[in-house]
Amino acid sequence: MATVPTSSPRWLTVVALVALVWNAFGVAMYLSSVGVFGDPMAGLSEPERAAASSIPGWVTGAFAIGTFAGLTGSVGLLLRRAWAQPVLLLSMVALLALEGWIVFFSGALAVFGIAVPITVSAAAVFLAWLAIHARRQGWSS
Repeated sequence: MATVPTSSPRWLTVVALVALVWNAFGVAMYLSSVGVFGDPMAGLSEPERAAASSIPGWVTGAFAIGTFAGLTGSVGLLLRRAWAQPVLLLSMVALLALEGWIVFFSGALAVFGIAVPITVSAAAVFLAWLAIHARRQGWSS
């Protein structure tokens, strides 16, 4: 295993750890939404059930790709690996597709609100940018 470049700032480790936890939560949310932890419709109101039932397969696929790539990319960022950049870019594209569908096409904003799509999109863009920045700074190998 290659050593971590000494020139990388300590804050990068903290941010990568937070990203790891954030994306682990995203993976758990995805697994919950597909029924791994039980009935994903349990406890939902009728409008929430209708919104959840209308999700196309490609959106569920984008959710899976975005969250698993985000988790994998966060591990790469923590380990200062150059491959974190394309993986986090893939995560960003998938999550922007997912959140774009939610905001512009699903009608779910009236049920669930805008805070989660904005937060998820901003986090995905930030992590992709950070991976690019880390690679350009020579903090990843």
